[in-house]
Amino acid sequence: MTKYRNTAITLFCLSFSLLLIQFLIRVDTYYLSDPLVKMIQVISLWNQNWSTEGILYPSTDLDPLFLMSPLNESFVFLHEGKLIGPFPIGFTFLYSIFGLIPFRFLPYLNVVFLILFIRLLYKNGIQPSVLILTILGTVAFPLLIDFSENGLFLIFAGYGYTFLYQAFLNDKKENWILGNIFLGLSLWFRLEGILLFLTIQLTIWLIHFYIKKQSLSQTLHPLRYIIFFTLLFFFLIWNTINYSHPLGTRYLTNFGKIEKQIHEQIQIFLAIVFTYPRSNAWALGFFIHTPVFLYTLIQLRKKQIFQNPTLLFHFSIVIIFTLLVGITAPNDGVTLTGRYLSVLILPLSFLLNDQIAELKKTKIRFYLFFVWSYLCTLLILVVFYLSSQELKKLRKELAQFESPLIVTTNELLSGSYGLDLLNKKVISVRKEYFVKYLFYNIQNAKQNEFMVLTVAKVTKYNKEEKDVFAEILSEAKYSGYDCSKEERSARVIGRRCIKIEK
Repeated sequence: MTKYRNTAITLFCLSFSLLLIQFLIRVDTYYLSDPLVKMIQVISLWNQNWSTEGILYPSTDLDPLFLMSPLNESFVFLHEGKLIGPFPIGFTFLYSIFGLIPFRFLPYLNVVFLILFIRLLYKNGIQPSVLILTILGTVAFPLLIDFSENGLFLIFAGYGYTFLYQAFLNDKKENWILGNIFLGLSLWFRLEGILLFLTIQLTIWLIHFYIKKQSLSQTLHPLRYIIFFTLLFFFLIWNTINYSHPLGTRYLTNFGKIEKQIHEQIQIFLAIVFTYPRSNAWALGFFIHTPVFLYTLIQLRKKQIFQNPTLLFHFSIVIIFTLLVGITAPNDGVTLTGRYLSVLILPLSFLLNDQIAELKKTKIRFYLFFVWSYLCTLLILVVFYLSSQELKKLRKELAQFESPLIVTTNELLSGSYGLDLLNKKVISVRKEYFVKYLFYNIQNAKQNEFMVLTVAKVTKYNKEEKDVFAEILSEAKYSGYDCSKEERSARVIGRRCIKIEK
């Protein structure tokens, strides 16, 4: 009875912590960058009665070619006359079903995924100290803060992993089926689901064929993979039909634009796994955030691993999946560099669970590892909070600049309008060669007034942006607009342009 009570208390405290932090950050208004595009995709799907994935864009008449989207230019792309977001239909469709409640409150549903993940760990015998570290001392907790597909992916991939792990142990038909189904569904949220399934199957085949000496007919039995590959087939067909590429929107926005050199991929790998210097700070990689996982791997001895199939299974998953991610990752995860390895939390939790008694014998080391991981998580949460406060201040400043059309010179300003972009005309002119295009459409739309906004501070990093601002004002004067009226706030400078009546 005491065990169940302690588990219930742990579950309540962790769930309450997530909700409290979300409330302090105000995730119901924290829409910028990824969360903003995701929510706009969801609302657009709902408002258009699931008839199209095209993002609602009030400025279509001024930007018919979608060259001046207010969203980050790498986040959206034009396909068959529609502005498509990078996030998969599985995610947007599932959340759009909740259209009967205010969409901005959807991030708070992440607590459901947290509860399911905790239950998954608890049901698999993970000890309380390891469970708490797995939640609060890894990238898992920060990934559940804002609006994203990470919670859904973690659950589908997590349950898929544990069912296939059980299938590896007992070869039961139902475990193979359920593992295939859950991982087959996970790939509709993140492409790492494909890598995880391949890693698990390769690991099982290697152990069964080389160590347990099973025949090829046993190790390659169709039951082990047929359901997943069926779901993968439909996934590839859907993407090919709808986006002209089998891997879909994720590939088109993340992988299909830039060819990387080998040394660049190595830098990405190091940033994801450990750390690597970036322009603003060093990356906080997966094993730097939770070094006790790395310590657990190092402590495992060759004899210990090969004599214990369970340890060998989890250890092999970690090594193979890490290498596959390092080879294929399009970037380092940007805001949370350990996100691509988030599914490794499960196998590493199993390994740590096996080694925790030994680790606790050296209490200083034990507490140092755990405190460090909690502090890393706290640091990420502080960054979340501070950025939400800055966003709140910037939006307050932007509210001073009222106009039928807002023209900005970067996506930070335009994106800061948040969900108002669904009904407000805001465009972002990032390059000088778009200015002619802008005024061609402004003249055709007979736009009598608009406001041009740029950052007030001049630095060596925004020279190009200032050139765009100057070019817009120059072209506005040539096109018959008076832009002499200047308006300012602490961080934003604006020019109101009004058509001169002839």
